[in-house]
Amino acid sequence: SSGSITAPLLVLSRALTPLPRSATIRVSRWSCRMPGSTLLVLLLVSYLLGAIPFAVIVVRRVRGVHILRAGSGNAGAMNSLRTAGRRAGVTVALLDALKAALAMLLGRLILGSQAAALCGAAAVAGHCFSPYLIWATRRERDGGWKMALRRTGGKGLASGLTVLALIDWRLALLALLIFFGTFALLRKDETWPTIIAVALTPPLVWWLTGEWIITLATLVVGVVVIIKHLPDVREGFWVDQPT
Repeated sequence: SSGSITAPLLVLSRALTPLPRSATIRVSRWSCRMPGSTLLVLLLVSYLLGAIPFAVIVVRRVRGVHILRAGSGNAGAMNSLRTAGRRAGVTVALLDALKAALAMLLGRLILGSQAAALCGAAAVAGHCFSPYLIWATRRERDGGWKMALRRTGGKGLASGLTVLALIDWRLALLALLIFFGTFALLRKDETWPTIIAVALTPPLVWWLTGEWIITLATLVVGVVVIIKHLPDVREGFWVDQPT
């Protein structure tokens, strides 16, 4: 029926509506009055929601391979694109973004915009360090610490950018400008431009908003994304370099 079709679209449109700037001034700079137990439950739910490994599901369905054993070994959109093609990569990117959006919507509906930012950060952390993947690969020892870190999930680019965009689209735009500007200068790969962009984002958030909860959320996203990019700092993208 039309109602069953439009209902999910209404939920998605609500999730993709950026947080109003006025809504970010809900608490004083150094205090937070959100109910602690409710917030902890929301963060846990958001973390587990973000941890759903859509890259593993989509790539296995499209190509019949395990993405953790292909390409870079990351369970994210970029590795999905390189391993299973453009359609798989775009699908995974959209699903990863949707995870973060739904987590933020949940926090926003229950506790407000401050909680929404924290829930988005929790979803990104779950995406990058998925307990499902950590448990599934607990017996694998090959590849050292780099492969162990890659096997924990994606790099958080699609979900992290979604969090920034829903806090304030200008933050996402600034992060993209920094990324492409650095990429144009380095002209190598996306690793260092990504690290520089996410490292500069939390100070920019603090300077623009002065809100420590929003800044903390972006700081968590930045730290998680940087950690996930560490295995690629000193080597090429592929686990087995193509000949």
